Amino acid sequence: MTLKFYDSPFHVTHDNEVASKMAMKMDLSIMLSNLIKEQGWTQVEAAEKLNIKQSRVSDLKNAKIEKFTIDAMFDMLDALGFKTQMSMPSLHEASIAISKAQVA
Repeated sequence: MTLKFYDSPFHVTHDNEVASKMAMKMDLSIMLSNLIKEQGWTQVEAAEKLNIKQSRVSDLKNAKIEKFTIDAMFDMLDALGFKTQMSMPSLHEASIAISKAQVA
């Protein structure tokens, strides 16, 4: 029997396009949750910083990724002072970098 390897657990049960987006949303939710934890914020404090409701912070921390769009997650990163930059070296390749914005 040959072992089959997948890019993520989502690739086992979903087509490649859906699974890739789900994996990205999971990574973003982990990043956001860790940033909130690192700051020591309560859910109420995080909600104020992110300009969302406390229940949305709870959804985020509980990895309910189906409730979020990638765009909404990028907005949350923006609210925390992060910058998202996409580079496209060729028509068939692109990458996204997320980094803390430099304070001038």
